[in-house]
Amino acid sequence: MNPESRKVKGLGKEKSRAFAEARSANAALAAKKPSSLVDWVLGKTDYKLVEWLPLYKDLWLSQSKLPPADNTLRSCTMYLKRITEAPFAWMRISEVTTAHLAPYLIEIEQSVGAATAMNLRARLSDVFRMAETQGLIEQGRNPVTATYTPSRVVKRERLSLEQFLLIRDLGPIWLRRAMNLALLSGQRRDDIAEMKTADKRDGFLHVIQGKGQGRVRLALDLSIRIDALGISLDDAVKDCRDNILSRYLVHHTRHVAKAKPGDRINSNSLSNAFTAARVAAGIVPEEGRSAPTFHEIRSLAERLYREQYGKDFAQAILGHKSASMTERYDDLRGQGWQKVSAK
Repeated sequence: MNPESRKVKGLGKEKSRAFAEARSANAALAAKKPSSLVDWVLGKTDYKLVEWLPLYKDLWLSQSKLPPADNTLRSCTMYLKRITEAPFAWMRISEVTTAHLAPYLIEIEQSVGAATAMNLRARLSDVFRMAETQGLIEQGRNPVTATYTPSRVVKRERLSLEQFLLIRDLGPIWLRRAMNLALLSGQRRDDIAEMKTADKRDGFLHVIQGKGQGRVRLALDLSIRIDALGISLDDAVKDCRDNILSRYLVHHTRHVAKAKPGDRINSNSLSNAFTAARVAAGIVPEEGRSAPTFHEIRSLAERLYREQYGKDFAQAILGHKSASMTERYDDLRGQGWQKVSAK
């Protein structure tokens, strides 16, 4: 079938001849359509921006040390598609200037929001940075550099320890366990949902952060304690034990829809249960702000740990790099686990 006209033509019953003719026809069609990749290999330097974007994506993927996370790849694809719809997309990449980009980014910020404008600016900057490395624009002439950086205003309210306790006491038992684990470990919602009983070993709770695709591997000392809460990380882990056989620390304790006792509690269920308990507790945000979510437990953990142990420890337990964490943030003999201890 001709993909352009949609007409169908028989090629006879002899397979080898039919395949040969089909290959010739495909080659002829390919010759009619210019290839950006072929142009790049042959040294083309006068790309239109829309022509450069698929090549940029291929280079971006090939130069990543690890395959990007699914969300990162989807985000990149989405922002590149948005760039193809920009008014300057069909201009030659060497002719796109700050004067073209600045009003575009301001319009995006006003119509869609600062977060989208920030992410789009970052992707555009990398698109032109990669073009610099390939000699498509002059070195030091990235037109994004001089554009205004949108400022993202955080409108979500912080979670206080008092609110944490109110919400925790009104939720189901598995929410209580999840919230204690989240506060004592300082980890994200998805990592809490994935924690297994086998992750507790040798006096540590081992966490492989999902957001970094396994690049951040923490061994958290079970003796770590938040004095204001009155329990340790080991207490929070032990509280997850019951008479139900489960691989997961946070698990269903009864039949719910298709879920059986012992099944993993998924991330959305954690968020929904937290929201329901927060509403039941009567916690209402100030006008113009949104109510705290389960994710805010991580921020609360950072603040409590910073107050009790200092900034470096707080950074370490969250999985953030800190040059001065030699004593508390050690590499375990090349195993890739970063030990975090309050001792």
